[in-house]
Amino acid sequence: MLQKSYNPFVLYNLAQNLTKQEKIHNNMKKIFITLATLFVMFGAWANNAKKPSSKGYTINLNVKGMKSTETKKDSAYLAYYMNGKTYSTDTTQLDKSGHGVFTKGKKLDEGIYIIYFNSSKYFDILIGKNQNITISVDTANLQNATITGAPESEDFQKYIVFLTGMNRKRTDLVKDYKDKKIDSTKFHSKLDEMTKEVEGYQKQTIDTHAKDFLGAYIKGTIPVETPEMKELPDSIRNRARYQYFKHHFFDNIDLSDPRFLRTPYFPSMVDNFYSKHILQDPDTLAETAFELIEKSRGDSLTFQVMTSKMINYGISSKMMGMDALWYKIAERYYFNGVATWADTAWVNSLRKEAKKIRYNLIGMQARELAMRDSMDRPVKLSEMKDEIVLVYFFEPSCGHCKKTTPVLHDSVYTKWKGKGFEVFACYTQTDRNEWMEFVHKNHLEDWVNVWDPYRESWFWDSYDTSATPGLYLLNKDRKIIAKKIDMKTLDMILEEELVKRKKK
Repeated sequence: MLQKSYNPFVLYNLAQNLTKQEKIHNNMKKIFITLATLFVMFGAWANNAKKPSSKGYTINLNVKGMKSTETKKDSAYLAYYMNGKTYSTDTTQLDKSGHGVFTKGKKLDEGIYIIYFNSSKYFDILIGKNQNITISVDTANLQNATITGAPESEDFQKYIVFLTGMNRKRTDLVKDYKDKKIDSTKFHSKLDEMTKEVEGYQKQTIDTHAKDFLGAYIKGTIPVETPEMKELPDSIRNRARYQYFKHHFFDNIDLSDPRFLRTPYFPSMVDNFYSKHILQDPDTLAETAFELIEKSRGDSLTFQVMTSKMINYGISSKMMGMDALWYKIAERYYFNGVATWADTAWVNSLRKEAKKIRYNLIGMQARELAMRDSMDRPVKLSEMKDEIVLVYFFEPSCGHCKKTTPVLHDSVYTKWKGKGFEVFACYTQTDRNEWMEFVHKNHLEDWVNVWDPYRESWFWDSYDTSATPGLYLLNKDRKIIAKKIDMKTLDMILEEELVKRKKK
């Protein structure tokens, strides 16, 4: 995670690998179907070369190996990357010479686009400021397309060809080393030479196109080096390096530049950074999410995409406690109207979910529960003396409660009973006979059994009881350390809290 730098020969794959995956193939098939349908509907023909447009874009395409005949119509499609997906934007039918043209009166948004012929024949091009482009390509070797008319697009193509060649050289070098045709010293020497060559090419291209998207695109693929920090003591060095890595990971990318959303590598870079390089703790993730979102606020689209990405990560996560992540993001950006793009109905639904969890997030002090036992005597959660307490909400008619309760009692509770563990079992309904029948049937008399027949505790406001069973595990300070867990996980936590921690 704290590597000084990545192997530069991976950069081509970083920029191109999404186009080689089946996911993109499937997206391309969708594009093909969509554009083919549009072609039939509107009868789009582009048989003659178009003159350059000063306001919009004109991409003349000359394709060797494809052409339209009286019996067979070949088409080409223009698509673009957007936040990890691909979308169609234009189509052209090739004439009998293999010529077609993409053209409209409005410029394309800058980014990486795809010239697509079918599910196995496509290649990427960079669309920059100059959008009057001529492309000549042989479908037998799409990577060697010739691009003229737009220096930025031309140099992107040269860069891809260069990296492809260097990747091939590196593959041959590795093979020679494995086959013992060269020794370790020569292998590493050659590898260093090739690395310097790639880095030199990158620097030259970045300098040449410092004000263009191409320069920004290549710079964005170069990882930020993490200082060794040898001046620091061993006890804090790794943490300091991690903090630097975390806060400077995107130094080579302007997160408010929407052009990066239209690349094949940036969206997955954000996803991998957030899911694999950041401690998967809600507080740490929230801190990082706020940092990324704020850096994206310079543009409305990047702000929307980053904020949506971060909150969706919390909402979709199956990890315990991640509700705290989306809750914090929702409070800062959605509930106060900052996220102006958000649908009102969706925000209202989010508010309802937030209301359920606002007082019972992991790490919070558990709210008091003042309920009554079967003899109508008051019982308070705060009166519990055991080191670990499980607050267990249930109702007898709940199918999951019928399955979970016996396992909780017979397999977990009996194992830890008298060892610092107790169950504060809360019947959520008001039918005393139903409650007592369930308690006796499952032999729960040794639990602290309570209910709220007069609806005076407001337990449903302090704890999420919208679905049962509801489990909240509290430590000796009565802070919530786990919730919504299965019995196997509960047993593991009790082992950690009541046995292993004491040994330490």
